[in-house]
Amino acid sequence: MNRKSDLILDPLYDKKEQCILCNHSFTTKKVRSRFVKPKQIDSDFGPIFAPDEKNNPLFYYVVVCPKCSYSYTEDFSKSISPVAKKIIVDNISSKMNDIIDYSSNRDFATAERAYKLAIYCGQLIEEKSISMAKLCLHLGWLYRNVTNKEEELRFIKFAAQEFEQAYINSQFDPAKTSEIYILYMIGELKRRLGLHQEAVRFFSAVINHPDKLRYPKYVNLARKQWKLTAEEYRSNLSEVSDVSD
Repeated sequence: MNRKSDLILDPLYDKKEQCILCNHSFTTKKVRSRFVKPKQIDSDFGPIFAPDEKNNPLFYYVVVCPKCSYSYTEDFSKSISPVAKKIIVDNISSKMNDIIDYSSNRDFATAERAYKLAIYCGQLIEEKSISMAKLCLHLGWLYRNVTNKEEELRFIKFAAQEFEQAYINSQFDPAKTSEIYILYMIGELKRRLGLHQEAVRFFSAVINHPDKLRYPKYVNLARKQWKLTAEEYRSNLSEVSDVSD
């Protein structure tokens, strides 16, 4: 049962932001945590919401500056070089002809556009892989919520590639993102992409990780998904065998 305060409290609130590119101060919408009510959480931690859910936090993951259109997430770098600023201005700010209000309530189409703007910005300024991985992953979740499988898998693939680059190049802050989480995510995303042998390799790395006792959640998930991966792999082999017969 909802508390009285929930009946009068707006699910969305204004979060203050200051653009690191143009220094413009503005607000962006976020969903209050008490109103975030997914129907389920998938094995890659993607939340699934009811089709008519308006308070979907995935809509508001990306921040877009209304003045220069620089788009980012909280994981993006907190500073930007003069060279990178010029690249954004030349390629995005100076070419934004249509005015979309990203600072108010968003729908799927507005959110989708915000994500793609942020991905483009991230590519232009060569944002670190861990930030791009999380951004692409969230966009994959957004497409999953509207059952667009093709686009979901497209961005999950990008996310897996960026997570792998972050791991290989140690391009992440262990205080914010644990290595064992990254390994699990690579394994799970590869499983979802049908790359079963690669998935098992990363699940194995989680299970045998030196810090496994500190992260039992990921170890238990890796064991469960390893078993599921093996079952999917055997099922695929059986289907191929049936076709060839």
